[in-house]
Amino acid sequence: MYQSKCENILFSVDEKGIATVTLNRPEALNALTWDMEQELGNVFRYCSDADEVRVVVLTGTGKHFCAGGDIKAFKRRIDAGEALPDTGVRYIATAARNIRRCNKPVIAKINGAASGAGSALAFASDFRVGDGKTKIGAGFTSMGFSGDTNGVYNLTRIVGAARATEFYMLAQTVTGEEAYQMGILNRLAEVGKLDEVAGELASKLANSPTRALAYQKKMINFTNYPDLELMEELEANFMPACSRTADHAEAVNAFLEKRAPKFIGK
Repeated sequence: MYQSKCENILFSVDEKGIATVTLNRPEALNALTWDMEQELGNVFRYCSDADEVRVVVLTGTGKHFCAGGDIKAFKRRIDAGEALPDTGVRYIATAARNIRRCNKPVIAKINGAASGAGSALAFASDFRVGDGKTKIGAGFTSMGFSGDTNGVYNLTRIVGAARATEFYMLAQTVTGEEAYQMGILNRLAEVGKLDEVAGELASKLANSPTRALAYQKKMINFTNYPDLELMEELEANFMPACSRTADHAEAVNAFLEKRAPKFIGK
């Protein structure tokens, strides 16, 4: 059995072969740290080849799935005059790539809000399940960022370029119902039945021919996701560049001061 090396990433596998990966930092709405990003990459690499794992469910502890990046950490870098290093961008890109290329089906069980890198982790998954409390947000633009975690790449393949452009450039947040209508969610549960609906889907996949599903996923990836590494290089260049802008600093300061940002285009 795999043992997580990060207290903020929980991992378990039940007798059906359903693995659960839980983002466990509820006091910060499960905002991601570098340690969490690295461990996510590791645990999905393990799940890909582990015989005891038939399907993986990704979720968050508490009321929310994942708030994305840690805005207080962004503030500390701004105050120190430091740009966002490409290292962190590559950590979370690796996690998203390992989800996308995991040999087992991955279900994002989106409890509450998923924003920025949090929503992008869901977009990397094979299935997304939400309910009436689910809210999925772009996040990046409102922070003066271009985006990472392969989010733009994956969402474009889910809903098409036009809808993905509107979602990201306008920094949209959509409800569970809206996300279901857009095709982002595969299942929309009634409030209070998210665990039940996600569990039924996980059980169905766990009882399916695992090797056949793995080959199907490889064919889907070959057809639709051939350029992940190229996208990761773009993200690793664009995100640090954005972090050096006055607009990024203004976005972070405005968020923490609970006011509307005033962007100047620099």
